[in-house]
Amino acid sequence: MEPSAPPTDLVRFRLAALGVLSASLGALVTYAALHGPAAVGELTVAAAAVFLSKLAIFGGNLPQTRFDPWELGLIAWTIDVWVSCALLAGIASFERLPLAGRALAEAHGRAGVTLREYPGLRRLAFWGIAVRVFLPIPGSGAVTGTLVGRLVGLSRLGTLISVGAGAGAAVRTYAGVAVFFGAQWEAVVTNPLVLG
Repeated sequence: MEPSAPPTDLVRFRLAALGVLSASLGALVTYAALHGPAAVGELTVAAAAVFLSKLAIFGGNLPQTRFDPWELGLIAWTIDVWVSCALLAGIASFERLPLAGRALAEAHGRAGVTLREYPGLRRLAFWGIAVRVFLPIPGSGAVTGTLVGRLVGLSRLGTLISVGAGAGAAVRTYAGVAVFFGAQWEAVVTNPLVLG
């Protein structure tokens, strides 16, 4: 009996995840070569900070910080994409659990049928996930965006792209606001309208 070929979605996702991993490792090796191995420790600390809170991007305005807000935003976006890739890679294992896995697989199957019947709903689901990841509200990050994307029937690759788009828009917004406030901090703080 021949082993069955993996579904097209899984193959595309694996290629995308391999691309994300290769690009990330290439960037890390290049960074270490340019700044020395000790700088990787600082990168790790920055990555942990932006993983815990996107508000750490504002720390790029501090004079003693090695990374500016745009660099911290890029680090945060990369971590969100990694998290989404890891969850999407492990979701098949979760679907094999007796109760929760069966419920997730059934919900995903029903949503997939609905999305095939109503193609406009697929676009709405894609952009809905991107907006959910973009919004700065609790529980709206890459983790929940990835899980909701799979739950509503998006493909693995579609979910990854949607989460990446939402996370990219969010970190660009954070970094842009941080740069604006960094250059205008004193004027903003002393503005009576802002204080009011």
